[in-house]
Amino acid sequence: MRPAEFLQIVTSRRVVREFADAPLDEQDLLYILTAGRWATRGSNSRIHRLLVVQNRSVIRRVRAFSPGMLGSPAALIVICTDGGLAAAAEVQLDRDITPWIDVGTAAMNMMLAAHALGLGSCPVTSFSKGAVAVVLNLPLRVVPEFIVQLGRPFAMPRVSPSPVSRAALDEIVYWENYPG
Repeated sequence: MRPAEFLQIVTSRRVVREFADAPLDEQDLLYILTAGRWATRGSNSRIHRLLVVQNRSVIRRVRAFSPGMLGSPAALIVICTDGGLAAAAEVQLDRDITPWIDVGTAAMNMMLAAHALGLGSCPVTSFSKGAVAVVLNLPLRVVPEFIVQLGRPFAMPRVSPSPVSRAALDEIVYWENYPG
C-alpha cells in the first residue's frame, strides 16, 4: 500500500450510525479482528479479549443499556479487560492508564480495517458496563470496556475534501517547543 492510499483510508473514515440489514462475511470479521490483534500494547501485556456478537437479539439487549449505541449493526466487537490476565501480568488496573490506551488503539485499528473493507463502524463508550456484562454473560473478572459496532452502511457518510471539524496541522502541531 502506498502512503497516499493509507492516508486516504484514514481521512475518509467516518462514523456510521445507520446500517443495512445484512450480515457480515466471516472473512471480513477475521480481517477486522486481526487488525485489532496487531494493535500496540503497553509492556506487550495481553489483557484484553475481543468478543464478537452477531446474534440480533443479544445486540438489541446490549443496545437497551447503551445510550451511545444509535444504530442496529450486524455485529459488535466488545473489547474486554480480563482482570485475571491483568493480575497475572501485574497490571494495576486501578492505577495504570495504559490499558485504556490499548483499548483505543485496538478499536481504531479495527475501525480503519472495517473502512478499508467498505464496511461501517461506530464506537460506543456510553453504556452500562455492569448491565452489558450481564447481557453478555461475562465472567466476573471480565469487564466490557468499549464496543465497536460494525455493519454494511445503509448509505456511506458524505466525505468532504477537508472536513470543517478538523483543524489544520499548523493549528495543532508545534515543532520542538510548545509555545508558552
